[in-house]
Amino acid sequence: MKNRVEQLDGLRGIFAVMVIAHHHNAFKESIFYDNFFVINSSLFVDFFFVLSGFVIAINYLDRIKTVGDFGQFLKKRFIRLYPLLFYTEIVFIIAAFLGDFSPMKNMTDLPFEFYLVTARDTLTFMGSTPVFGTWISNNYPAWSISAEMIAYFGFGLIVLLFRGLKYYVFAAVIGFSAWFIIVNGEYLLAYDYGFVRGGLCFSVGVFTCLVLRRFTFNLTALEIPFLALLLASMYVAHHAAFNLLKLIFPLIFSVGIIIFASSTGIVSSLLSGKVFQYLGKISYSIYLNHAIVLIMVNVILFRLFKLAATEAHIGFSLFISIVLTICYSHFTYEFVEKRVGEFLTTKWK
Repeated sequence: MKNRVEQLDGLRGIFAVMVIAHHHNAFKESIFYDNFFVINSSLFVDFFFVLSGFVIAINYLDRIKTVGDFGQFLKKRFIRLYPLLFYTEIVFIIAAFLGDFSPMKNMTDLPFEFYLVTARDTLTFMGSTPVFGTWISNNYPAWSISAEMIAYFGFGLIVLLFRGLKYYVFAAVIGFSAWFIIVNGEYLLAYDYGFVRGGLCFSVGVFTCLVLRRFTFNLTALEIPFLALLLASMYVAHHAAFNLLKLIFPLIFSVGIIIFASSTGIVSSLLSGKVFQYLGKISYSIYLNHAIVLIMVNVILFRLFKLAATEAHIGFSLFISIVLTICYSHFTYEFVEKRVGEFLTTKWK
């Protein structure tokens, strides 16, 4: 099995753009938001978790054998996540603080302490836990980066301490996480116990890797049926009164990874194209940049220029937000993710 599956990178890029559409929710009655697909596109964060567990398992299941290996693994994960996390948090704080002293000031008054407290949560990777309180992050999508780092830590520890029993421990993580979610009656945990949701999905990704290690498939014929299944599942989840039905999505995403990692069909070919591959490459930047772009675009269009909230203007706002996020993310990928990451890798040996 290859360490990198191009079509999955393409899916990650598309889903990152769909998260932008989901968070473009200032006008909830708009046709651009009020539909089952966009409303439930927050579930694509779970795809990121499952895919992350899958990719990390491919690369590290057999490589963490000593405490030194564990430390190196965490160092690499920290360098991968932290430069952009730090940069976007600082940008968000500066923008929000300056906004409080401008004519575009928010209607609610937020003390400077709020910005510092929420930054503390984010920059200590505690934004998906109640350790410091359940604050919503300044850069609100950043809670999932906390859950991601906690999942990395748990993965490394399990592989290090429970070599022969690791799959039983990952199964226990899935079982405990599912139990916790069911008891709380809410699947879409984020700022409070989002690390539980992240740990469940990440562990499902580990088992996805196990399946593809042990079996070889040719599932090209299932590409389009899977996409139809995904859409149908999102439709049912949207209209069902049972919130916990969304627990099925980590498994659905796992099946999707298995299918696209084992297919060479037309959808895989499209996903392996340059455009989708580039979106996948900069998807981390897209994810952490999109909130500030959405806010700025909507403030400028609807508060500064006082555009009427027509469907045409809302659609234009979404389109411009996506384009600007992608352009901005090209910059942050090149100069923050890559260059700062390379600098830290060189200096932190």
